[in-house]
Amino acid sequence: MPKYMALYHTNPASWPSDPKQSLAMWEGTAAGADHLLKLGIAKEIGWFTNLEGYAIFEAESKEKVLEMVTPFFPLFTEKIHEIVPYEKGRDAILAGARRAAGSK
Repeated sequence: MPKYMALYHTNPASWPSDPKQSLAMWEGTAAGADHLLKLGIAKEIGWFTNLEGYAIFEAESKEKVLEMVTPFFPLFTEKIHEIVPYEKGRDAILAGARRAAGSK
């Protein structure tokens, strides 16, 4: 199954300034992330800072990942990248480099 990495960051302007309201938003966000992990669609979720992080998804398409992350907007925005397994990526890169060099 294809893997995707979603790099996400918060949109601070979309968050309430009241600490109690902000806590409620964080709790809802955490519950949503927990749900994606429980379903097995998200394989890993992590943080770089309290504003940025990543999630690794296994899904049949990028469109399915878009569907999974859309409920987190506008609190978060994401950039979704398909992950090419090392061996397949290596082979494709070497084939392209060999073609560019005139060798087969």
